[in-house]
Amino acid sequence: MLQQANGLKQIDIVKMFSDKRCLVIDDFPEIRGSLTRTLKNFGAKTVDTAAEGQEAIKLCQNKKFDIVICDYNLGAGKDGQQVLEEVRFLRVLMMTSLFVMITGEQSREMVLGALECQPDDYITKPYTQASLKVRLNKAVVRHQALLHIKKCISDGNYKQALQYCNDAIKEGTRYATAILKIKGQLHFLLKQLKEAQQLYESVLGKKPVVWAKLGMGKTLLEQGKLEGAEEMFNSILEEDERYVEAHDMLAELSERKKDRLAAQRHTEKATEVSPKSVLRHRKLAKLAEFNNDDEQALKSYQQTIKWGLNSVHESNQDYFNYARKAAQVSSGNNSTESKTLIKQANNVLERARKRYSNDDAVAVQAQMVESQLHRASGDEKRAQNSLSKARDMYSKLDTPNVDASLEFARTLHSFDEEDEARSVLKDLAMRHSADSELMQIIDSITSEPISEEGRGIATKLTKDGIGAYDSKDFNKAVGVFNEALAAYPNHIGLNLNLIQAVLAQVDQDGRSENNVSLVKRSLKAVGTLDSGHQAFKRYSFLMKQVQKLMPDLL
Repeated sequence: MLQQANGLKQIDIVKMFSDKRCLVIDDFPEIRGSLTRTLKNFGAKTVDTAAEGQEAIKLCQNKKFDIVICDYNLGAGKDGQQVLEEVRFLRVLMMTSLFVMITGEQSREMVLGALECQPDDYITKPYTQASLKVRLNKAVVRHQALLHIKKCISDGNYKQALQYCNDAIKEGTRYATAILKIKGQLHFLLKQLKEAQQLYESVLGKKPVVWAKLGMGKTLLEQGKLEGAEEMFNSILEEDERYVEAHDMLAELSERKKDRLAAQRHTEKATEVSPKSVLRHRKLAKLAEFNNDDEQALKSYQQTIKWGLNSVHESNQDYFNYARKAAQVSSGNNSTESKTLIKQANNVLERARKRYSNDDAVAVQAQMVESQLHRASGDEKRAQNSLSKARDMYSKLDTPNVDASLEFARTLHSFDEEDEARSVLKDLAMRHSADSELMQIIDSITSEPISEEGRGIATKLTKDGIGAYDSKDFNKAVGVFNEALAAYPNHIGLNLNLIQAVLAQVDQDGRSENNVSLVKRSLKAVGTLDSGHQAFKRYSFLMKQVQKLMPDLL
């Protein structure tokens, strides 16, 4: 039975507060004291406090809180958004607990970023005790009414939660809208897509509310109805471009259509609206890498470092992703801009060394990427000395972790030490053969995939691309080879195939900025093949064609 808020007296609400353990998070002692007294006046008997984010997270790990009131700005360290993100990520504060964000922050990016983490309520300053009481009373009564449904969801018992939703709707409740929203999500989680679609159609038939449009779009997307889903997401953004999730869903839809340029544009827009998501910036960097947008890739890697500080999603690999990309972009370029970029990348490596000073594997990776930067700048002597030092440091690691081994292989590959790079990767693949995601990364590093599955996929894609080329469907051939290189960017054969397909496309339709970018990327990946390489004859022929059609690239 759902408890109705209508007709509830204050004494009933006091009873609700009385059995709740509360946590107040604020960096000002007087505000912590004031909120503690306020909660106790409301009926709460147990109120703990925390002065900063990390302390709050530790408290949540050790105690179960029913209500958390957290200020957005917490001084140095984690802010309120990062606290909420982390306790939800660690599952130490489930949806059965009420999280209320309080803030005086007015900037759009901060407000939208905080709301994206979905606190149960968001109260702006200034507020009075009376207004706070009204908002908290409303939030607590609503939360209490839905608590048994939320508990089932937290426990993974979606079918029981769905039954509770049906019972509540049948009995009649003032929270019908909230329950319908939960019910639609439960249908989706249970793969009951037909039922989810019917629910959203019923709601939208009465009023075009955004949550139903979003749910409908996701349901249509899951059913493979891409046009309908796209129309639904676009209608949301026509109403208000600040709906971040609609941008994200359009990006996912574009990736399913293999239109990664569109996926990048939608993800860029999402980061503009809500710039604090580390995971979204990482995704944008990968899309930009695929689309040969070096400027955006570097910018996105910088953003992952910036917003990763104090975030549960912080990773030392962000520093190396940025510095490694800087080396790739600057290789063979003696311009002032490239020299500045390499200097910035070395500064980023130094920051990584200091921030993770107790991690030997990080120090090794920093040394490896530093050697790549030296080589990119044309300083071969320093590059070789740096590589020698990196080898020595790597050999002294008791058990090199996956990231250090991957970086060692990347570094060896960048120094044309292909056999040793493959040896490192084969050893890594043997120890982690069940990790499909890692195997994909391993296959992407050297000129040929390591795994049997990777070799099979590369062979099939090569065959598909050659088939399209032989049929003179050069656009399709370019698309297939480009798709293949997303997984195997250093594959010599695939890169040569792409160059050949693009040149045929240029000869047929003319030169474009995109096909120049594709050839430029593949030329850099292939490098210079010596006369003993099995692909040398073909490579020499294609270089003559590039010289003819794109002389500025050589």
